[in-house]
Amino acid sequence: MEYHLEANEEAVTVDLETVSDNQARVKIDGTGYDLGFQRISDAGIQLRVNGRQINAWVEKGREGKTVVLNGRRYFILDRDEQGRSHTPGKPGAGDMPTAVTPPMPAIVIQVAVSEGDPVEKGDTVVVVSAMKMETSLKAPYSGKITRIGVAEGDKVMPGDILADIEKQTDEETA
Repeated sequence: MEYHLEANEEAVTVDLETVSDNQARVKIDGTGYDLGFQRISDAGIQLRVNGRQINAWVEKGREGKTVVLNGRRYFILDRDEQGRSHTPGKPGAGDMPTAVTPPMPAIVIQVAVSEGDPVEKGDTVVVVSAMKMETSLKAPYSGKITRIGVAEGDKVMPGDILADIEKQTDEETA
């Protein structure tokens, strides 16, 4: 899955391919890396990048995330989400998600919708399984499914966009 990020105000393209529960292949601006990862605390992740161990800490903020790698801080913005979910000057506009994402590493066990389907706020979009528990990921608002990014059996990580929803406007409901 391809991501368009901004790291310390520099554009970065990241292509992520999940290999197993704790392994992925990553290309950052075309350079490939083998990545292993394991959560060590709520904010800590132990990474193995091409066999080299690195500890990372992630802190979520209102505008993006701060990631600390080897003592160096990086402010990360998801450029794809930034344009869709934040409208300057509107309080709280950035708080509304525009995509369905898993809260933890998981396996998709059901995709309950298809591209083009209408959904109501609270409808189940995708069901995932993590640590022997099933979680139904729900539509955050009424709208139309514009993209499904996963299939049953896929392994997913927090931040992976499982489904995009185009919000239904007030004019469309009238």
